[in-house]
Amino acid sequence: MPQDKKCAVFILLGQSNAVGHGIPMKEEDRVTVPMKNVFGLSREANQSFDTDRLVWSGYTSGGMNLAETQDHTYSVANCLAARWQAEIDRGNPSDLPDLYILHIAIGAQGVTRRYLWHPETERVLIPGELGKVKISLFSFSEHIFSLLDRSFAEMGREYEVLGLHWRGGENDIYAPMDTLAEELAAIYTTIFGRFSELLHTPPIVLHRLVCTDRMHDLDPTGEEQFFEKMQIINAEFDRLAACHANVSVFDTTCAPQYREDVRGNGLFIEDNVHFTPEVNDFVAEKILSDFVKNRK
Repeated sequence: MPQDKKCAVFILLGQSNAVGHGIPMKEEDRVTVPMKNVFGLSREANQSFDTDRLVWSGYTSGGMNLAETQDHTYSVANCLAARWQAEIDRGNPSDLPDLYILHIAIGAQGVTRRYLWHPETERVLIPGELGKVKISLFSFSEHIFSLLDRSFAEMGREYEVLGLHWRGGENDIYAPMDTLAEELAAIYTTIFGRFSELLHTPPIVLHRLVCTDRMHDLDPTGEEQFFEKMQIINAEFDRLAACHANVSVFDTTCAPQYREDVRGNGLFIEDNVHFTPEVNDFVAEKILSDFVKNRK
């Protein structure tokens, strides 16, 4: 393990767009040899409520999502790891610290009561692929975050959370409209309030839902009000950002791939809900460049 004292931590939470669902890596982009300056928490060593110590290892693009088993995808976590290590290897003057990545995501899981991110979900941990995996994501994230201070102290390192990125919310359109209106604010306040407490008020970045065509595809008559529900979720993100100095909202339509006049706006694969590899790599590039800029 490296000896430099200061290091950075990146956290990616959410559902399928955090997993990188539907965008498997090309063979040449997969990382199978552990990185030297980027580290992660493997499922094999850390996917448990019973562990009292985190086990870090050199980052690979497989096995580092602590929740769903879907490896070697162009997730933001994998894209950022590749860019971060490449920047250090090139010897650029950015003087990057080592990076530690925490990745916890399961596809099709929102925050309302029927889903695994809901704060009151009974504690459970069944590993596996989508369709089999069942993990109470809020309490499991709490458990992992609660071990961070001790973990870095034992390594003799100081850590800075460069960002906790939330890529979720899409499945909450299936909740009743009155549930969103009456409960969503309290749910998100509980989730991010607790995470802020455990992580010492880190920057929290909420990714705005921009899959407009998907909303209309699912609800062509408008009877289910999916588009309106998406707007309510985004409004909650905006409210959190307005109320908390450490919270901001990221709008993926700023990506260079965005096209106003095409279906899916050039951001998604064919299903119009999952971002393309190029879009996820753009997000990773922006996270890295913003970190470098803010350090100067």
